[in-house]
Amino acid sequence: MKNELLEALFAEHYHGALLYALSLTKDKATAEDLVSNAFFKALRRPDGEIASFKSWLLTVVRREYLSSLRRRKFEGEMPEQAEDSEALLETIIKDEEYRALYHAISLLPESYRELITLFYFENLSVKDMARVTKKSESHVKTALCRARMKLKELLEQP
Repeated sequence: MKNELLEALFAEHYHGALLYALSLTKDKATAEDLVSNAFFKALRRPDGEIASFKSWLLTVVRREYLSSLRRRKFEGEMPEQAEDSEALLETIIKDEEYRALYHAISLLPESYRELITLFYFENLSVKDMARVTKKSESHVKTALCRARMKLKELLEQP
């Protein structure tokens, strides 16, 4: 029963979680590892009620990302950055007309990129975004407004 439920949740949330992880890491292999680790934790989690599986999953992905950064820092490695983040996005983005939008999003600072991804692509509420990022709701609202303004500036540039 639990396996069937997990398979259904995986099918429903995998691509969104992968897109979120890509927005954090800009590395496809690392993003896939983060998402698979998050689903592994869901498999190991004892049966119980989770208010919102999507926000819980994205919180786990974020924690895994931050843990990997701490491990790399401790081991003396620098976080890997993809040389060409557009190439990574092209594997996910099928529609040509959205390429400029995704490119502009990739140019945003990490905190803004994370909020834009959570709000517009994962359809999380401000309350759930605050839970995932561990920030107050008012901070999330303000930062999201600033992220939108910065994105608008980037899209209006010739």
